[in-house]
Amino acid sequence: MINLFQLREHEFLRILPILDHHRTPTFAYSIVHRIVPGVVYVDYRKDPKSAFLGTNSGIYYIVGEETNRKFNESFKAFFMQHVKSKHVRFTLFSSSDHWDKVIQSLLQGEFTQMTRKPFVFHPSKFRAENMRIPENFRLQKIDEEIIQRSVDFNESYYEEYWGSVSNFLSNSFGFCLLDGDGKIVSECTSIFLANGYAEIDIVTHPEYRGRGFAALTSKAFIEYCLSKGLIPRWDCDENNVSSMKLAEKLGFSCPQTYCLFIRKRNK
Repeated sequence: MINLFQLREHEFLRILPILDHHRTPTFAYSIVHRIVPGVVYVDYRKDPKSAFLGTNSGIYYIVGEETNRKFNESFKAFFMQHVKSKHVRFTLFSSSDHWDKVIQSLLQGEFTQMTRKPFVFHPSKFRAENMRIPENFRLQKIDEEIIQRSVDFNESYYEEYWGSVSNFLSNSFGFCLLDGDGKIVSECTSIFLANGYAEIDIVTHPEYRGRGFAALTSKAFIEYCLSKGLIPRWDCDENNVSSMKLAEKLGFSCPQTYCLFIRKRNK
């Protein structure tokens, strides 16, 4: 039996006290501040102690009291009734080591567990003086025309994570590097933005990798963040060595890890 309350949008802020006391991903704040569309479920409507929230793109976050048995069983029932039998994305971010164990116990065999590295930005370590744009290349802020021409960060990407291209352009930003013919060779965009944080997503065209172009677009992104009083966030899988090296080069460090859970496709 599912004993969860689905909050109305104007009630989303009620779970802020829970989010602020845990390791909370940027997308969760994006939902709560109604920057991107999403849903929020809680144990108690007026004074929630546990919450389960997600974007329309299928990224979820669970947070609050790990020993809340009624809530935990309702979360399991929700998954069994509304997710397991459907071919939908369901990626679950955990808020603590204790929640890792609860998720493993509740939904054993349903998920593949992955380890991620969240990086912390240190402005004092940000050194970009030697990052020069090569001749015949130029940096540009991402706009609608760039999105229409992009292969990876295209209209479908922004519809998935932002709900629409217009929502992204109104509330966020990104930068791209173009060659002499106007071809997009590298892009750095904000997959989520909220609560003073801008989450970085980067892609470089395969033919142009290994030339420092990702660093150039990331540099532009970070400099723009600093000019707007935003803190850039960097996050990647623990086996993504190239991403970790680039993060460290740009002034990030990784003091911890966390887990996320991806539903098994054969389930």
